[in-house]
Amino acid sequence: MEVAAGGGLVEATTSALRSRIASGQWPVGTRIPTEPELCELLGVGRSTVREAVRSLTTLGLLEPLTARGTFVRATTPAPTILVDALSAYAPAELVGLRRAIDVEAAQTAAANWTADDLRRMEAVLQEETDRLRAGGERRADGTHCARFHGAVVGASGNRLLIDLDAGLSAGMLASGLDARIASGLDVAVCLDEHDRILMAIRGRDVGAAAHWMAVHVDAALRGLHHQPIVTDLTALVEGRREGRGRARRGIA
Repeated sequence: MEVAAGGGLVEATTSALRSRIASGQWPVGTRIPTEPELCELLGVGRSTVREAVRSLTTLGLLEPLTARGTFVRATTPAPTILVDALSAYAPAELVGLRRAIDVEAAQTAAANWTADDLRRMEAVLQEETDRLRAGGERRADGTHCARFHGAVVGASGNRLLIDLDAGLSAGMLASGLDARIASGLDVAVCLDEHDRILMAIRGRDVGAAAHWMAVHVDAALRGLHHQPIVTDLTALVEGRREGRGRARRGIA
């Protein structure tokens, strides 16, 4: 039993969960243990765990996703505060901030990624690939794109970038801006751009990581003006295979 019985049980449980988030034991983007697992871990009942999780969700530190579990969204309440602050800005200004955060995160991730960071980014990219091959919707819905960006920002290891990203992402989602951007993007193109970004990060090529992230986010600006970008999927897949083969052989 980690949380002592007595008064303030919910507060103590909330503090125990928050300390794991703040310490990095549960990094941003990862799923926390299930409710029964948390009960066993902390030695408290389900109602106490639910209240603690609800409290951290309100603060913006956790995000429950239907049928998937509860994920760490941020390490501090700063993103929740940012959501209100960012509502005063125009869509183009928010996308400009998105670009600044993502480009910085990509080049920092290329320099600083850990094995766990790389696995998370690769897992998200693999989900995107599987979805496309299964005949999923060709128009992006913003969800997978946001998850990949979140994984890259997390790999930067910069807590301020992580909090800024979480606040901006929440604000763009709440305003519908994510959906507007996604409506002009093709899933296959996003996948190709994500693949190029990840290849650069994996190779610790700081310049290439920043370049391909900038190219990718600039496409979102075109998406705001509803200018669809469509590609030939067969050529795209073959190009990605060739790119990976060249990378394995060490060919520039």
